[in-house]
Amino acid sequence: MNRCFIAALTLCTMSMFGCKEDFKDPTIWDLRPCDPSRPIEFTDFTPKEGGVRTRMYIMGSNFGTDESKIHVTIGGKKAPVIASNGNKIHCMLPSRAYSGIVNVVIKDKDENVVTDYTFEERVNYQSRKVVGTLLRNVDPNTGAAPFQDGSFDDGAGLPYSDWMMFDPKSENGDKVIFTSNYEGGSEGLRAVNLTKRTITTLYSGSRSPFMQTFELSADADTILIPDDNWNHTFGNVEKPNIWYALRSENFSKLRPYCYGPSAYSVAYMPDGTVFYTVWSNGSVIKMDRNAQAPPYMDRRNQVMCSMNQVSIDKEQQIKIKAHPEGRYVLIFSRNTGAIYKCDYNAETRMLNGLQLYAGDYYSLNNENNLQEGPGAQARFGRPWGGDFAKNAGYVNRPDGDMYDFCFVDQVGHCMWRITPDRICSIIAGRSNYTADGKYTGYIDGDPLHEARFNWPRACTYDADEETFYLVDNGNHCIRYLRTE
Repeated sequence: MNRCFIAALTLCTMSMFGCKEDFKDPTIWDLRPCDPSRPIEFTDFTPKEGGVRTRMYIMGSNFGTDESKIHVTIGGKKAPVIASNGNKIHCMLPSRAYSGIVNVVIKDKDENVVTDYTFEERVNYQSRKVVGTLLRNVDPNTGAAPFQDGSFDDGAGLPYSDWMMFDPKSENGDKVIFTSNYEGGSEGLRAVNLTKRTITTLYSGSRSPFMQTFELSADADTILIPDDNWNHTFGNVEKPNIWYALRSENFSKLRPYCYGPSAYSVAYMPDGTVFYTVWSNGSVIKMDRNAQAPPYMDRRNQVMCSMNQVSIDKEQQIKIKAHPEGRYVLIFSRNTGAIYKCDYNAETRMLNGLQLYAGDYYSLNNENNLQEGPGAQARFGRPWGGDFAKNAGYVNRPDGDMYDFCFVDQVGHCMWRITPDRICSIIAGRSNYTADGKYTGYIDGDPLHEARFNWPRACTYDADEETFYLVDNGNHCIRYLRTE
């Protein structure tokens, strides 16, 4: 036989079975459960420390070679079992295995538990932050990335999003993210069910508002959707500028909530006061809810503040985000490199003044000009969507503000954190610029040393899991940033 052929065949065989070469002869697939007539012994495990996806080996005897009968948990989390040769189990450390308790359950051929063993010694679990991909449906040949309802495992897709929010009271305890888009086609409102791993379109079609954002009411039973209706005249109530959808109708029907000038974002304060932003002068308006129920005719257009206070620009598409406790609102725009703040007076239900929070108005749209630092010293590319994240490390702050504001920078291809003290730092993206002279890309891994994004525009925060989710529009996928 040709020696080259033999060498090639050997190489192929080794590559196919490399991850299990220490456990099985690849020519023999003899998967046997443990022998219940003999004792199962555990002697040790190695390594003694590591982080998520670290290879781990459990030594002993009579484990059996059928890994489907071997169940390992570490820190209460299921550890993937890769193989067993009867005397050594090969598994991997799962994410968030904080307690480090190693437990092994071995069953017989009839699924009866033969042993349930917990080691006295624990793994020293080393947590680390990581960027990963939750969902990506892109045709490798054509690059097509469709909007597609259904299961993550059956081709569901969400290639674009302009705004995201977690549902604070979803049914059955499911974790659900609402998301909207006005670019990329198929404009609409969708629900991403993280528990069931599905995407569902709640509303879409030609009648969809030209919506860049949306907001949940204080009781989370209503979604308010601003509409760029091309009406730029204060006092003009010819067209709806905000729509609403009800939880009782599965958020599937849109009705006019308010009539007035074109709107781009809404802030619903905990006490029920509503502010929205408009094109004219880049203004923030307090809604005049002059009826018992919607729709409201907002002819008053009570201006709280305007971006023309800080620039010569007369019109702007601006966004507004309310602090979870109603302390203040943050205001940012696709036309500026700055984020502004207005304090909220709960007694008068008014916003007080407009002050620079971070960044620089005229420093924008330059991916090469980003700069970390306090307040006005920071330089952003284009702040787009963000969310407040509670930080347990602030429990002793004198002012009681325990929230960071984290946002995605569309032009900077990264994610930022701003602390209550206005310290601005990049927390993910823009890694390894020296490798190829680029900030963009599609790379998972360490947030600051490996991860790259491409044109991210929306993000939201899961406080229970301490996880950020963001839609990476340039890569047509949903990414996450979390500690594992």
